Amino acid sequence: MREYSPFVEKAKAVLDRNWTGTYTMPSQGIYPHQWNWDSGFIAIGYSHYNTGRAVKELQGLFSAQWQNGMLPQIVFNPKRLGSYFPEPDFWQAELSPNYPRGLLTSGITMPPIHAYAALKIYERAEDKEEARGFLEWIYPRLISLHRYLYRERDPLGIGLACIRHPWESGMDNSPMWDRVFAGWDIPEDEIPTYTRKDIQSEEATAMRPDDRSYDRFVYLIEIFKRHKYDERAIQKDSPFLIYGPLFNGILSASNEALIILSEILGRDGREPAEWYEATNRAMREYLYHEEHGMFDYYDIVKRRLVDVETAAGFIPLFSGSPTEAQTKALYDYLNSHSFCALHHGSCFSIPNYDTQKHDFDRTNYWRGPIWININWLLYHGLGRYGFREKMMSVMEDILELVKLSGFHEYFDPYKGLGYGSDDFSWTAALFIDTYHDMATLYGGEG
Repeated sequence: MREYSPFVEKAKAVLDRNWTGTYTMPSQGIYPHQWNWDSGFIAIGYSHYNTGRAVKELQGLFSAQWQNGMLPQIVFNPKRLGSYFPEPDFWQAELSPNYPRGLLTSGITMPPIHAYAALKIYERAEDKEEARGFLEWIYPRLISLHRYLYRERDPLGIGLACIRHPWESGMDNSPMWDRVFAGWDIPEDEIPTYTRKDIQSEEATAMRPDDRSYDRFVYLIEIFKRHKYDERAIQKDSPFLIYGPLFNGILSASNEALIILSEILGRDGREPAEWYEATNRAMREYLYHEEHGMFDYYDIVKRRLVDVETAAGFIPLFSGSPTEAQTKALYDYLNSHSFCALHHGSCFSIPNYDTQKHDFDRTNYWRGPIWININWLLYHGLGRYGFREKMMSVMEDILELVKLSGFHEYFDPYKGLGYGSDDFSWTAALFIDTYHDMATLYGGEG
C-alpha cells in the first residue's frame, strides 16, 4: 500500500483545485458546473478527511431539488456559462411549475447515489452530533427524491424507476442506445440548431458520441420542453423510456441506506424497506435475462429487453438484488475474458463493454474504457457476495490505473492510458475511498 499512499495527497489536491467553495467541479474546462451523481461520489471521498466539505457538496446539490422531488442532473453556475452544451437557455427548465426558482438547472436527473453517500458521511464523521444534524436536514429531501422516482418514473407500476434520456443513465454514449435509437425516424425540422462544445479537437471527436446520437439527445429535450416537463405527458409521447440495472441498482442500494438512516434518526423506515424489496424483486423478474447471463435494459416503449453487454448489467450486485443462481451467472460472465478475467494478464478490469464484441472501442467514452465509478460499484458488489479475490483485483486496478496515468475521466483497459478530462474529481474521490478500503483489508490480514 505504501506505493499508493502519495497519490492520496495528490487526489486531495485534485479535489482542492476543483472545489469552488460550495461544490466541486467534475473537472476544469468542459465540466465547470455541479453534476448530480458526481457530487455523490465526491462526497464519499471527502467523508474520509473533510466532513464539512462532504456536507456542503450534498447541501449545494439538494438546494436545487425540484418541488416534485427530482434532483437535477446539473446545477449551473451562472458565472461559468459558455463552455458546456446544453446550458439553461436550451433546457428551459423554468417551463416546469416544479422548477426551483432563482436557480439554473437541467431538466433531467441521474442515478441516486446520495442516500448511500449521506450514510458514509455520518459513519465516518468524528462529530456524530453535527453529522446527525446534517442527516436531519437531508433525510426528508432524500425521501422526496425517492418518492418522486417511484411516483412519477414508474409507468408500468412494477417497482422500477425509468430514465427518459440517455444522460440519466450515467452511461451517456453506451452501445445500448444504438439499439434503442434504431428505427427512429425523426423529421429534420424537429431537431433544433445547436453547437456542441465537447468536440473541440479531432481526438475528442473520435472519443465522444457521434452527431447522429447527439441529434437524438437534443430531440428528446425538445419533447420535454413541449410538455413543460410533465412526466405523464412525456411518457405518452417519448420514444425513449427505459428501465435499467445501473440506475435501479443504485436506487436499491440507496433505499437500503435509507433504512439505516431511518434507524439512526428514529424515523419509520417501512417505506424505504418496501421500496428496497420491490425494486430488488422487479429487477430479478423484469431485467434479468437468463440466456444472456446478466441484467439487461428494458425498453418500455417497445416492451422488450435490450441485450447489450455492458458492465451496467452487473451493477445489481451492488444492491444485493440477484438470486444465488443469478449471482453465479453474473460472476461467470464478469470474470471471463470478455471483461478481463482474473490472471488474464493483458488487461485491467473491468472494461465498460464486452471486449469480444465487434464494436468494442477501448478509447471511446462508454464503449469500452474503464470508468472508476463503475468499477467502484462493482468491487463493492463483488465483496458483498464473497468474491474476495476478484474484488481485490478490481480495487488494485483502480489504484494502479491512477498511479500509472493520473486522475483521468476514463482509461484504456489494455494500455492503462488515461483519456477524457484530467484531474477528474470522482476519480480522485473514489481513489481515496478505494485506498482506505484496501488499507482496511490489508490491516485485517495483519
